[in-house]
Amino acid sequence: MDIRIAQLAVRRDVADNLARVLAVLEGARPGELVVFPEGMLSGYAPEDDGYAASLDERAIEGGIAETSRRAAARGCLCLLGSATRSGGAWRNSVVLLGGPGEAPRYHKAELSELDRRHFRPGPAAGDLFEAGGVPVGVLACREILFPGAWMRLRERGAKVIFHLNNAVQPQDAVWSHVFPTRAMELGLFVCSVNNGAPTQPLPSVLVAPSGREVLRTDLRKDHVLAAAIDLGEVVPDLASRTDF
Repeated sequence: MDIRIAQLAVRRDVADNLARVLAVLEGARPGELVVFPEGMLSGYAPEDDGYAASLDERAIEGGIAETSRRAAARGCLCLLGSATRSGGAWRNSVVLLGGPGEAPRYHKAELSELDRRHFRPGPAAGDLFEAGGVPVGVLACREILFPGAWMRLRERGAKVIFHLNNAVQPQDAVWSHVFPTRAMELGLFVCSVNNGAPTQPLPSVLVAPSGREVLRTDLRKDHVLAAAIDLGEVVPDLASRTDF
């Protein structure tokens, strides 16, 4: 499986965010899964009282459609974070784009206090998508704190768990040890992609089941990295593992 981490600064301007997303896709190779941060398209500013009121559903949905067209034209897939409207409410969502049929959407369930001011939660933490025939788990930001959700995705057959992040506060640096821990304890690949904002304290990473870092971005900058992973490294049976 080929994965491209697209760590970009998440801004408030949908048109600007979309242009930078499309620029990354222009450099993607056929067969890659390109992963962006939480809120990448719509922008993400839950600390702002007027955030939800400022969101433009038409612009967001147009950006999602254009991203899907470009990804399909490049022969790649894209995991894109964005606010979306569903069930009469705004959701903090992750959309899988570029594949056939209707694009699956995951709505973040474990919302922070700030998130709850603007978003309605999804029904359960984590969802399983199929990306190029590979079952992959999807989680967002503070859902790193809920190991049960990660275990459920593993039990449902996930071989890679993608974590779309927006950790830009100094205290968020404490999460750095969690990604290799999740990868090792679950015996699968973990890929977390963070907002490359000027205050970013936590890199984006791709970690193998052994805990080995496959990719690690620089901090506080747009940084795009790609690697091929061997899904044969995924531990087939956690109850009788022999890798440790």
